[in-house]
Amino acid sequence: MTGLVGLVPLAELLAALGGSRHRATSLALAIVDEGEKGLPQARDDLHLAARQELVRTGVLTEAGVLSAGRAAELVVVCELLAASTLPSPAPPPDPRLVLSAPPGSIPLLDRERLEGLVLDVIRQATMSLVIGGAFWNDAGFEILDEVLLPAISVRNVATTIYANPPAAEHRAVLRARLDALRRAGPVGIRWFVGSRPTMLHAKFAIRDRCHGYLGTANLTSWGMEGHIEAGVELTPGQSERFIRFLEQLDAAGLFADNPTT
Repeated sequence: MTGLVGLVPLAELLAALGGSRHRATSLALAIVDEGEKGLPQARDDLHLAARQELVRTGVLTEAGVLSAGRAAELVVVCELLAASTLPSPAPPPDPRLVLSAPPGSIPLLDRERLEGLVLDVIRQATMSLVIGGAFWNDAGFEILDEVLLPAISVRNVATTIYANPPAAEHRAVLRARLDALRRAGPVGIRWFVGSRPTMLHAKFAIRDRCHGYLGTANLTSWGMEGHIEAGVELTPGQSERFIRFLEQLDAAGLFADNPTT
């Protein structure tokens, strides 16, 4: 094939030889200056294919004589291919890992603090909040209420709380806290009613179906500030999938308006 298009396979061979389309331009310039000697000196199949393509496209004769005009066209084709090559996309950032540890044990950056992510998720909610955990305590609600009450009572964020029926000794505290939240605004409670010994064990806080926390820590004072815990920041796709997961469990009858105990 004649014309510039006919030189494209040769330019791609030079890119393979050099390791990139940008390096192909350097090889084409070397061929302009040195003829066949501008190719890397090797005898493998790739180099032999490039030598044959140089002859087929008219850059070189069988005797190795260079066509200056055709070689200049090869440089142009290599430059065009290099210019059309998109840069390699940057790898996606690692998911944000958040942690908690016993007070005074180790230093943690602000961005690494589990409590900070949980509170940020609630603070940023505009339409909906889904919050859940296996256990709750009064001190944990004191931490959450600083951002949860404004979300519910001021921004009118529709909030759903998923919980296990509490043991008798914790029942009064949990009921009182949940009743206070329901009085503040649009709050629904979904109690786990699956057969024993199964339970709701996941711990999560997700806002607007697009951003959240999922991890080992219950949203208690011990979970957020005392135990050794870890969690991750959920992406929009992961947040949406987890909400649909909860909805599927709810539709399967594993949650109800009232606890079984």
